[in-house]
Amino acid sequence: MGIILILGIVSVYSSYRQRGRTNEPSSVRITIPEGYDNQEISKLFDSRFKYFDHDVFIQSAPQGYLFPDTYYVGLYMNATATVALLKGNFTKKIAPLIPEINKSGTSLREIILMASILEAEVRGVNDRRIVSGILWKRLKINMALQVDSSPETYERPGLPKMPLNNPGLDSITSALRPISSPYLYFLTDKSGKVYYAETFEEHKVNRAKYLNK
Repeated sequence: MGIILILGIVSVYSSYRQRGRTNEPSSVRITIPEGYDNQEISKLFDSRFKYFDHDVFIQSAPQGYLFPDTYYVGLYMNATATVALLKGNFTKKIAPLIPEINKSGTSLREIILMASILEAEVRGVNDRRIVSGILWKRLKINMALQVDSSPETYERPGLPKMPLNNPGLDSITSALRPISSPYLYFLTDKSGKVYYAETFEEHKVNRAKYLNK
């Protein structure tokens, strides 16, 4: 599972306070947790957002490229403007990594696809970087990724066709900066602890021991 942040929605009084109408907020503070998909983000925009069209948001928002962060969002905002806000923040936050991505030989799309897997599968930056190394290694040897968060990766080698969620900066950085290891297998138990194995036989032992399978 990915890291789940605490969701907070706090009323912010601006022009209404000046008018003495403190019971009518003009905007709210919304925190989008790391690893939320577009459906989950859409649900944060509740009935207070009179102009927010959930269908338009789902159809137009590019999953994987909406940056998880805390936003002050005007209650007048529509879906199109909200997508632009989240995408713009993604572009701003990812900008310092673009030169490194360009030199890596891996596209931004591939980095985001990998980051979305790491966000869903592993907690903690160090484990994410190790798992990143394992998954890139599997891709290199044309081995199926076989991650539970993406069933299609059991059916064929390669990355998922679409990002699984909207990953945070730690996962994006981990996808870009994998740690090399002798491992080819990993699993995460219910507490979030990761166990590694070099061979499938070792991996089967870990599964029986830590997942009771």
